[in-house]
Amino acid sequence: MLMDISKIKICIFDVNGVLIESNLANAQAMGEAFTDDPALRDQIVEQYLKLTGIDRGSKIRIIQEQVMKRPFKEKEFEQRWERVKELVHVSMSKAPLIKGCKEVLTQLGKRKITRVALSNTPRAELEKILSAQGLESYLDFIRGGGDWPKTESLGRLLREFQFEPNKCLFMGDGKGDLAAARSAGVAFVGIDPGTGEFDDEEGFEGPYKNLSEWGRQVLGMRSGGKRGG
Repeated sequence: MLMDISKIKICIFDVNGVLIESNLANAQAMGEAFTDDPALRDQIVEQYLKLTGIDRGSKIRIIQEQVMKRPFKEKEFEQRWERVKELVHVSMSKAPLIKGCKEVLTQLGKRKITRVALSNTPRAELEKILSAQGLESYLDFIRGGGDWPKTESLGRLLREFQFEPNKCLFMGDGKGDLAAARSAGVAFVGIDPGTGEFDDEEGFEGPYKNLSEWGRQVLGMRSGGKRGG
């Protein structure tokens, strides 16, 4: 049974993998930030793509432990963070938008539903990326993260604007996003192009391949929407 969108007043979007098709590009950026070794980069990309819905700092620490297999040297974590920040800004700014992105955001705006971008990417950095992608005018609020989990980011968002959880919908592409929604008591829609991320999960809507598919089924959009639009 499809959800009743008329009960939703706030729609919250994860950014990577939901609005912007940037997961692979970001994984490659993470690999480049760590090493010049092609084999190690491939391992980092593989590991990164499994780390959905968690903050950047945790990803850096996990990769250091599981791929690089040694402790950080003095100030090495900070250096990794800054290098990842530089490379991810480029990768996310150039990556294509998810199919149906602008069409869905437009339709939600017409329905007077508040549209929020919520990412683990730090806010100032995120705002620049969304501006480069031409998405700022399609969003009502933009909130980023930091060295903390998505559960905390979503909780902060709800408290800041006093959003009622039962009137919110959160769209994400990872189990970490789903866990955040469950913790906050917010309805969740899974977006997964076919990775099987949510195969063992239940109690949410979807997964849908992209926003276009969700828009057709839930919003009644006639057009499937274009990739990058």
